[in-house]
Amino acid sequence: MNEPYQIKNLRNSINYLVQNSGLISALVKLAQREGHQLYLVGGFIRDSLLGRSSKDVDFVSRRASDLAKSLARETGTRLALIDRKFGTIRLIPPAGFKELCDLDQVDLSPLRGSSIAADLNQRDFTVNALAVELSAWQADGAFDLLDPLGGLSHLRAGRLQLCSPRSLEDDPLRILRAYRLAASHDFTLKGYTQDRIREMRHGLNRIAMERIRDELVLILSTTNSVPILRVLDDDNVLKLLLPECEPMRDCSQNDYHHRDVWQHSIAALEALEFFLARPRELLGRYADEASPILAQRIAGERTREIMLKLGVLLHDIGKPSCRTVDENGVTHFYGHQVAGARLAGSLCARFCFSNKEIDFVSQLVRQHMRVVHLFSLKRTSRKALSRLFKLGPELFWPLLFLFGSDHRATKGPRSQKAEIGLLSHKMDRWLDFYHKQLKPKEGEAPLVKGHELMNRLNLSPGPTVGKLLHTLA
Repeated sequence: MNEPYQIKNLRNSINYLVQNSGLISALVKLAQREGHQLYLVGGFIRDSLLGRSSKDVDFVSRRASDLAKSLARETGTRLALIDRKFGTIRLIPPAGFKELCDLDQVDLSPLRGSSIAADLNQRDFTVNALAVELSAWQADGAFDLLDPLGGLSHLRAGRLQLCSPRSLEDDPLRILRAYRLAASHDFTLKGYTQDRIREMRHGLNRIAMERIRDELVLILSTTNSVPILRVLDDDNVLKLLLPECEPMRDCSQNDYHHRDVWQHSIAALEALEFFLARPRELLGRYADEASPILAQRIAGERTREIMLKLGVLLHDIGKPSCRTVDENGVTHFYGHQVAGARLAGSLCARFCFSNKEIDFVSQLVRQHMRVVHLFSLKRTSRKALSRLFKLGPELFWPLLFLFGSDHRATKGPRSQKAEIGLLSHKMDRWLDFYHKQLKPKEGEAPLVKGHELMNRLNLSPGPTVGKLLHTLA
């Protein structure tokens, strides 16, 4: 990478930030007026040097608390203490501020140590231990990129290197952050850093599950998460995080599969990411309808697509407990979708996902065999198709992606093209039926309402009423 070009990228990014964010402009002017040193640090600098956009902005100042309070008093900025240990304050712009920058969060933290160099030495990786002083910022003037640990050279080499031997002891979550950065920025994990991660991986056991969940979600948010998950697996980190999946390893399947349950599930996730990048190969002319559904947020910033990835990874988690071999030596997994739904739901609950997310993943696992059955029929009945589509678009679109991914992973690379062509043709017919026969009726009033059914048949509220309504629909 060309270093002067990188510095130009950084200057342009900072200028845009200061000129187009009312919040940041006010913070910089306040620091300059009151004579407080204010440093821009971390990921924003890293990504700007790489020519990438960043939606998270981090500042440090020795007088962080005073600056934040003055900013709130003068501009109406709201303050939220998000990290009591380090005193990190989230700055939330008031309504009416000129915010042309598409930022997710702006954080201000106290300086750690006696100087900015000491602060940067306590960070995770050298590519994040970079700073620019903004209290003396001039749009067209020279500026110093503070780089005490050689982070710029490591950035140029695409290498993640720890800031110090204590980096992982101070916060073991940095182990997952290393894999996430490797996935999102194509950094390499080699030598001392990888050896140290393997040595310190058990430190993850003392990290709050919510924090681990958030890092796993960020890994799954990348478009190509499987290679880095495989490295996590090879380094024995995944078995610490997902002990419920351990029975899937070496759990052999029947003649329809050429991998054990765990390797098949990883391959299915890889196939899903293939189809997410090329949805028309699976859904043809209807692909554009699925995208908004998958982009829906279920909780916080977590989308249906991210939870679909987790659901695909867990779709066969119930197989080991349901594995039987009949008198002819044929392996069966009867009821694995029901057992799997319970296990997947329990795993999601352990990671503190929301009830909506837990229900979505559990339903994916519970219902995935419904599409397998449909595909196996020589003639697909209207009734069977209707049952699938009555699950609703928030579930049937993800289920179609799950089945396509499962199918591709099952058949293996040699037969993929012809098999996926047949699968796509069948799905096109199914979706054609949905659009012509079912979708036009979605806005219509039901034939009978629950209270009418209960009055007519003298029933009390309960699951029986729901089943009858579903049958009549």
